[in-house]
Amino acid sequence: MKINFKTITYTVLLAFSITILSCKSNTEESTTEKSSVLPNGMRLTVFKTNKDKTSIGILTGTNYGTTHTYKYNVLLHEPDVNWSLGSGEPKNFLFCKDTTYIHYVNKNNYPITVTDSVTNTSTTENNYKMESMYQKHVDNRYFFNLFGDDFWLDVTPKRYNEIKNSCEEYAIPNDGELTIAD
Repeated sequence: MKINFKTITYTVLLAFSITILSCKSNTEESTTEKSSVLPNGMRLTVFKTNKDKTSIGILTGTNYGTTHTYKYNVLLHEPDVNWSLGSGEPKNFLFCKDTTYIHYVNKNNYPITVTDSVTNTSTTENNYKMESMYQKHVDNRYFFNLFGDDFWLDVTPKRYNEIKNSCEEYAIPNDGELTIAD
């Protein structure tokens, strides 16, 4: 049986490289809760879950970076309304006589693909933009909210601003991580 020295060398080098470059990750998760009573008497609870994931080299101990993500969950206790949208940060509730609206800020990704005309290669770059978003709560539940469904439907900023003056708007407690520069 003939042993190929080149194959063994490459295998050892590959295993050594993987071992040195390998990372272990450490994830820390914490949830904060803020409760308040709005001026209209409605009880509001805001949960924010922070998640920090740190990648550390196994042999080198080098910190290769920490990723911070968070998620909000907003509960209105009466009526029973729940809003949760990934990384969106809630800013305001707008209470009208027939429905509830929410204003939140979201970091939206608009990828841009650029093609080099000489080499005919394409690269994609991420273009992030902070935007105010608006949604309307649609409640099709019945029989003590046991049957049916409720959901949030996107509305335009124009529609939100049209009804804003005829409804009650209240701020939602948040950490202010996302803001829109004027």
